[in-house]
Amino acid sequence: MSLKKWKKIELLDLADKLDIYVSQSSTKAKIADKIQEYLELLETPLDLQEYPELATYYESVSTSDDDDDNNKIADTIVSAKLETSEEEAENDDEEEEAENDNEDDGEAGEGKTGFAWTSSLDFSRITPAESPFAFKFHEFLQDVQERAREANENLQDALSTIPAVDAVFMAIEFYVYVVAPHVKLAPFSHAPQVVFSVGWREFASLILFWAGWSVAVPALVAYYVNFIRYDLPDMNVDPMVFHVTKALLALLVSKWQPSFANEAAYTVKDVSGNVSAADVAAHWFRFALIEWKLQLGLLPFVLAVAGCALCLYVL
Repeated sequence: MSLKKWKKIELLDLADKLDIYVSQSSTKAKIADKIQEYLELLETPLDLQEYPELATYYESVSTSDDDDDNNKIADTIVSAKLETSEEEAENDDEEEEAENDNEDDGEAGEGKTGFAWTSSLDFSRITPAESPFAFKFHEFLQDVQERAREANENLQDALSTIPAVDAVFMAIEFYVYVVAPHVKLAPFSHAPQVVFSVGWREFASLILFWAGWSVAVPALVAYYVNFIRYDLPDMNVDPMVFHVTKALLALLVSKWQPSFANEAAYTVKDVSGNVSAADVAAHWFRFALIEWKLQLGLLPFVLAVAGCALCLYVL
C-alpha cells in the first residue's frame, strides 16, 4: 500500500515516530514523499514489531520489485520473439523473392502480372500486441484514473487546511461586501463589460476598510498573541486568536453607529472648500462603515465563529 493512500493524520503520526520534522500545513503528498525518501535511505527495513503500520508498505514495495523483475523477464521474452520473427520474416522474404524470380523467368510467356506476388504475403507473424510501441487502451484508462485520483487527493489536501478555509471565508466576505453590490457585468455588443457603480475613491475606501478590520487587525493581534507557537513553531499566526479577534471586531463594527451630524458638517465644509485631510478620511470611513452594516451585517461574525469551531476541531 503506497504511503500516499494513507490518511494525513496517520502520516503525521508516523513522521513523529520516525523523528521526521514535517509541517502541519504540508500536503499529504509532501509528507508521504518525505517519509518514503527517509525509508528508502535506510540500509535495512525497520522492525515491524515497533512499526507495525509499515507492514503493508514493505509488502507493496516487495510486490512492486517482483513485478519489475517479471516485467523485465517479459520484455526480454518479447524482444527475443520479435528478433526471431524478424529473422524468419527476412528468410521468408528472401525465399519468396527467389521463387518470384524463378517464376518470372519461367512463366514470362504466360502473361502473369507484376503484382501477383502480393497473394503470397503472410501477416500471421505480425503481433502488434507484443510490440513495445503498441497502444494498450486499458493501461491508458488506468493512467487516466490514477491521475484523476491524484488530482482529487491534491485538491482535498489543499482545501483541508485552516489557511485554505480562511481564504474561502475572506473571499465570501469580499464578494458580498465589494463585488456583488458595486461590480456588474453589463452586456456589450461583442463581449460583456465590467461596470463599477461607484468611483475609485469609494472602491478604495471599501477595500481598505475590509482589509483593515477583517484581515490586518486580527492577523496583527494573532501574531503577537500566539499560543500555538510552542507546539507548532512554524505557525506565525495563531488561527484561534485570529478568529476570536475577528469575531469581536465584527460585533464592534455591527454596533458602531456613524454620526450623521459629522457627515452633514463634512458636506458643509466640502461645499465651502474648508475640508481637511482628516475630514476626508473620516468621511470615507463612515461610508465604508455604512456599507459594511448594510451588505455584511453579522456575516463576518458567523464566519469567525465557524473558524473558531474549525480550530477547535483540527487543533
